[in-house]
Amino acid sequence: MITRPMMPITRWGSTSRRVTVLTLLAILTLFGPAAAAADGPWPSFIATTLSGDKVDSNKLIGQPTLLILTPSRNAAKSTREWVNTLRSEIDHSKYRIRDVLAVNLPFFMSEEDAIDRAKEKVPQRYHDQTWILNSQIMEDALGVPSDSEEAVIVVLDKNGNLVSQVHGSVTEARMNEIIDALQSLATG
Repeated sequence: MITRPMMPITRWGSTSRRVTVLTLLAILTLFGPAAAAADGPWPSFIATTLSGDKVDSNKLIGQPTLLILTPSRNAAKSTREWVNTLRSEIDHSKYRIRDVLAVNLPFFMSEEDAIDRAKEKVPQRYHDQTWILNSQIMEDALGVPSDSEEAVIVVLDKNGNLVSQVHGSVTEARMNEIIDALQSLATG
């Protein structure tokens, strides 16, 4: 696990951060009350775990969360790279970690088919932590193309507020951004 002194995070007050937050709020406003989560800034959704249980987006509230969004089938490789790196770099006991597989199911494929395919790739011990979402609501909220070949790593505070968002392949700079965001939650 990497440990380093806490450095002040000033990028959250930057113009680009304000634009990101305003964009997210605009998207939530456009979707109306049905899309706004009751306790946080995320759009409301119902996903299905690989174990078959339905989960509400409000499950992302109450504990700092590291969310890995896989926006397309082609992003699976990027997700695996992130998972392997994150596994060795962070203390899993301090954060809720969830993987959301955002899928746009063709009319001839059921959610059960998607779950069965995902189960072939995801170890059983992670089935309750891996969610299938048959909607583009997360990609829309994060401004990520649904056909992106790169995973998105999102850090949420215990209230469901966006602390950090990284989209792309694993790099030292992106990993440092995630670690800094997680450390800010641990000391905040």
